Amino acid sequence: VRPFLGLRSGVAEYLGQFRTLTISAVRLEKKQAEQEEAVDADELPVTFVDDVESVEAREERINALRNKSRLLPQHRNMLHDLLPYEQSQSWIHETVKYRRMMLGRYGIEGSRTDPRICFPTKKEAHERAEYEKVAFPFTLRQMMDANEAAQKARKAAIEAREDEIARKLEKLDQWTSDLNAKIEKKEREARAAKERKDRLVEEVRRHFGFKVDPRDERFQEMLAQKEREDRKKVKEAKRKEKEEKMMEKLQKKTAELEAEVDVSSGKGKK
Repeated sequence: VRPFLGLRSGVAEYLGQFRTLTISAVRLEKKQAEQEEAVDADELPVTFVDDVESVEAREERINALRNKSRLLPQHRNMLHDLLPYEQSQSWIHETVKYRRMMLGRYGIEGSRTDPRICFPTKKEAHERAEYEKVAFPFTLRQMMDANEAAQKARKAAIEAREDEIARKLEKLDQWTSDLNAKIEKKEREARAAKERKDRLVEEVRRHFGFKVDPRDERFQEMLAQKEREDRKKVKEAKRKEKEEKMMEKLQKKTAELEAEVDVSSGKGKK
């Protein structure tokens, strides 16, 4: 057994040395290959690539890279107070209105527009004059006079309204007293009607001589009869009062006429 163990340990030691030598050889070979590649690279000739890109293209490319806002060129120009378009992009850009607007916004140099475009042509001036004749037919003096007359009319209307309000305010106390008198009269008439109704009911009860239910037919008939008689009496009293008032007026009028006749006869005798 012991000889076998010794042989086994010798084989293991031999294999370890062989593995170490193999790894060292691989590393050495790899290092030599890298050194050869470095030498070959140093020996290569240096070549220069011609820069065929123009300066303008290079500046344009750099400006495009600088534009981090992602805005369109026309929008970026407007942000920096520049003319939006270098060339016309639509028929609108050729109109007089648009060119005048660009001139007013960016100036003569910025808009690249002839300032004479802001002045009307002979045809436009003539049309404007004709329009003003129709739209404004009156002279300045005439319009001032009309305005002054309108102001006077408004002032007179306001003063008349104020006078009317003042007159009505003066009558306010009289109207208030009349209203209170009317209300008091209605209340008095209502109380009188209630008292008259109570009196008639009491008369009907005395007529029967015993307590009767107001809902009884006999009671209702007698009450209606009493009301008719009472209305006749009231009507007769009003008629007499009216006749008395008429007589008083006639007597007063007669006395005035007699006084006038006496005065006229006295003057005739003189």
